[in-house]
Amino acid sequence: MNILAFEPFAQREGHFACYTTRACQALASSGHRITLVTTEMDPRPYLSAAPQFRVMNTGPSRLLAFRKRGAVLEGLLRGASMIWDNIRVLFRLLGMVHKERYDAIQFFDYDPVTTYGMLWTALRLLQIRMPPLYFVVIAANYTAEDYTNSFYRLYGKLHHRMNRILLARYARAIMADGLWRPGELEAQLGLETGIPPLYPIPHGIMVAEKPYPKEEARRALGLRDDGIVLLYFGILRKDKGVELLIEAMGRVKGPCKLLLAGMPFDITEEAVRALIRSRGCEDKIVAHLDYIPQNRIAYYYSAADAVIYPYKSHYKGTVGTLNTALAFGKPVIGTELRSMTPYFEASTIGILVKPDHVESLREGIERFMSLSRSEMEAMTRNGRKMAEADSWASLAERFSEVYQRHLR
Repeated sequence: MNILAFEPFAQREGHFACYTTRACQALASSGHRITLVTTEMDPRPYLSAAPQFRVMNTGPSRLLAFRKRGAVLEGLLRGASMIWDNIRVLFRLLGMVHKERYDAIQFFDYDPVTTYGMLWTALRLLQIRMPPLYFVVIAANYTAEDYTNSFYRLYGKLHHRMNRILLARYARAIMADGLWRPGELEAQLGLETGIPPLYPIPHGIMVAEKPYPKEEARRALGLRDDGIVLLYFGILRKDKGVELLIEAMGRVKGPCKLLLAGMPFDITEEAVRALIRSRGCEDKIVAHLDYIPQNRIAYYYSAADAVIYPYKSHYKGTVGTLNTALAFGKPVIGTELRSMTPYFEASTIGILVKPDHVESLREGIERFMSLSRSEMEAMTRNGRKMAEADSWASLAERFSEVYQRHLR
């Protein structure tokens, strides 16, 4: 099949470029002809071999100009630059569809407000004939309950509504990241079950490197090689329970450190460090509050004894880094959420705790610290086995099955 892939946010902080390039490489390796239209991006840092797909870029993203965190104006500028990236990449995509025949278009990321408007214009006014459209849904989290920025809350509501209309009207099928039970994600998105059809397809790991020896990884990160080290990795957001985790660490007894790694989003770096000081746990938390580049990620997972996800009960997104933790052989401490619990039901991979509950989080950490070596090794084996089943090759196979089913 000749597939046109769409990714307007490749240069955004996070694993957007990683997911898209790995998926495109796997699809190309399985025999598809893939063209990725995106902002300026070099796919090689995310791959262990030369790219087997073509990249058509529209130039550097304006997101790179806004690195300071926390200011309201900066947030508005970042939002506007994301919308602009979506528009110009989608404009290039429409031009390519007009000139060349494609069997399918795969949307990996999109801004539903502008994407819906441009697709409506292309189909209704310009009468551009479009191939079947397929959409990936990764972070279907529209609650924004902890956001203090009123613009984020307002745009989140508009985003949710337009995404529902976009998917219901244009999607031939949805590929949903994570383990979803029938009807769960549709209810969250506001869609009728089966319209369009939805297929849960968890993605593979974020890094190509193999795990480093724990001692080497800790030295590379400036950590002393003693005691238990827990890792929180990813963007620091209030709905991901960062504040609860810091408070729980202040109550944990025993030789345990938390490696807090990621860029603050709706909580400032100053607020994070102030909370660490107020809980008296400066000696228990090592905070790397910045974007972690791709070539450093393996050190963080290799240095940890377990990866922790203290997400709050109203968090509705998926756990994008979970398979990375499992592939690195790390047990997981996670909260009882729809996006987390199915993994624990499928296999013993760690310890589940109650969401929104500091004491339960503390107890879960101390329970992990008391596990025997054989119990930890069993969790490691179970996690790696689960991650192998959700490889990028497996993702490409499932994507191909969806294409073939709906093209017929």
